[in-house]
Amino acid sequence: MSKNFIFVLLAMTALWSCGNNGNTNQVSDDPKVTDSTLCQFSNLDVEKMFSYVDDDGDTLYYDNSFSAFWPLTINGKPCPQLQQALYRAMTDSAELNQLDKVIDFLLNPANYTEIEAERFTPVNTVMQDDRKLSTNEIDVVMQSMNDRLLLYHLATFSYMAGGAHGTYAHNYVTYDLKTEKAVEFDDVIADTTLLRTAILKAIKNTYNYDKDDLFIPDNGLLPLPRDFYIEGSVFHAVYQVYDIASYAQGAIDAPIYPYLLKPEEMKRLYTPYGQELIDYTD
Repeated sequence: MSKNFIFVLLAMTALWSCGNNGNTNQVSDDPKVTDSTLCQFSNLDVEKMFSYVDDDGDTLYYDNSFSAFWPLTINGKPCPQLQQALYRAMTDSAELNQLDKVIDFLLNPANYTEIEAERFTPVNTVMQDDRKLSTNEIDVVMQSMNDRLLLYHLATFSYMAGGAHGTYAHNYVTYDLKTEKAVEFDDVIADTTLLRTAILKAIKNTYNYDKDDLFIPDNGLLPLPRDFYIEGSVFHAVYQVYDIASYAQGAIDAPIYPYLLKPEEMKRLYTPYGQELIDYTD
């Protein structure tokens, strides 16, 4: 098994520990949709450190940390759909989206690699040397909440020992409090051609990048975003580092404001459901 694959697995480490439960301070104007006094979250904080002896006999170290404002109940009810959406956003794997499996991976990472268990052991301290230390961080925060939508932001950072620099990602989960489901891309976008046009205009407005400044395939079509979120009734197209721009340019967050397209085009851009959630009028 390659070190890179081991590193990817380690980046998915750390999901659960006992935390302090609390109610969000958000206030709803319509308790029939969401009542903040019935929304419970748990503050979770985990750090695990490991050492690993590679095939050359060198000892390498991994420092993995996870923190989260984890949802327990929404409107007084369990929220498995939201939790599952967060699992998928963190692990990007159907095999590690169950709580018991994530806990087992945290406590017994050697079970999920081809490394012999005796070569992969928990430690209390790690060597602070970039040539030997790999770092993985996952932070899960509730970014905003209104009467209809709850938005989670998942920030991850990973550094592989000896690398020139780390890599990071910003993933999002937009949860509809009315339907009790995570909002999917196809739920809200009806016309991807119009979306590509709007995204390019948004990138120009936000970053002053022209199409020639981006990584565009030979077919000339801007890739559709791998992630998105809805906040303040605005759809945001999100591109991770290297998706369409260099590491130096960074991740791209393109807000699609109504003025970017003609009114009739903005309406065609979104599905009827999307029009409930997104402000498409200027």
